[in-house]
Amino acid sequence: MLTNEEALSEIKGLRVFPDKLTRSAHAHYVGLAEEMLRVYRGGIGKQRGELHDAIKQLLWSESDCPPRRAKAFCKLLDDKSEFDGSEGDRAARLRTQVFELSAVKHPLVLQPQTLLENSVSEVKQQIADHIGRPWADIEQDLFSDVIALHRLSAFAGYESAQALLSRYNEAQLQAVLYRATEMRVVARRDYKPIVRAAKLARLMHSAIRYDGGFEFIFDGPASLLRETKRYGVAMARVIPTLLLCEDWELRATIPRYANSARHPELRISSADRYTSSLKKLPDFDSELERRFAEKWGAARRNGWFLQHESEPRFVAQKAFFPDFVFEHEDGARVLLEIVGYWTPEYLSSKRDTLRQFVDEPLLLAVREDAAPHFGDLGFPVVTFKSSLKLEPLLAALEQFRLARP
Repeated sequence: MLTNEEALSEIKGLRVFPDKLTRSAHAHYVGLAEEMLRVYRGGIGKQRGELHDAIKQLLWSESDCPPRRAKAFCKLLDDKSEFDGSEGDRAARLRTQVFELSAVKHPLVLQPQTLLENSVSEVKQQIADHIGRPWADIEQDLFSDVIALHRLSAFAGYESAQALLSRYNEAQLQAVLYRATEMRVVARRDYKPIVRAAKLARLMHSAIRYDGGFEFIFDGPASLLRETKRYGVAMARVIPTLLLCEDWELRATIPRYANSARHPELRISSADRYTSSLKKLPDFDSELERRFAEKWGAARRNGWFLQHESEPRFVAQKAFFPDFVFEHEDGARVLLEIVGYWTPEYLSSKRDTLRQFVDEPLLLAVREDAAPHFGDLGFPVVTFKSSLKLEPLLAALEQFRLARP
């Protein structure tokens, strides 16, 4: 995603509008995008700074291209690139060694005129002999920790110029949400992928029935009394999935001034025709769930069949979406909710939700370090460390079946 330095948006009244390139107003950007892709495809071996300068030069003559837009394109192109370069202190140690070896040889000149002067080329060779590496290699690594000097080694690129422009629009939309304190999504179709994306982004959220669909409420950092963009970035991660869905509306509160009585809003919907960078909707909320589903497999175990998709459960207007559903061949049915990654705020939110569904046949699979937070809710709890084991789950499921009236 973009950083704040590359984000570009406009506030009009109480509305926030992300920078967006449209076919009607920015048709000429297709050609510019093709040129930008050509710069990177032909830039193997060039330094990152050189590539950025080339992109900025390409866009310099465009009167409607502010500097932040050019920086954003550089970032998006870098995201699809691999650069050779080191991080940390390896290059710094090499510089120190070279400077110490050369310091005793000063003054250095190209052509010595006196006995007190030393030839640059000769000193370079002496340093190379001392270190045991060719000077060309030493010189290339000398400032390899400077990001602008990293050299492009591979470029995966984008499928087309239009794909790059679509990713730009999506990224600017995401960037607006970094400062969001609350995001609400009304979905009348494809609501399950939205739930899945929220869990994958580790977002605290709630859902209520709304006019033939659901309204999802995502809380931001202000509700946690924190000045951080952590939850805003997490909200932004939902956007690529949301853009693949149909018939939805999004509203997000974007504070402009801390003491302001009213804050502007971001308002978009599926009618705005953004294009997602995702090729398909995610299948699982997490790697933990994917591994568990693969471990269980498609066959019945002790008469139990595992379903990934589950219908929402309701208490009044409140909705709950279990992770999995177990169905036994005799008709018994048990819901499974997995509590893997957690923070104190997440645990509190999860507990508040589960308390409202105490009458459901619900089995909790909870990481060992979070298990004490759920023991008093009345649900059976199966603990795990890094992955779910089938034996304790099967034992708990059997207890459900035997206890059924």
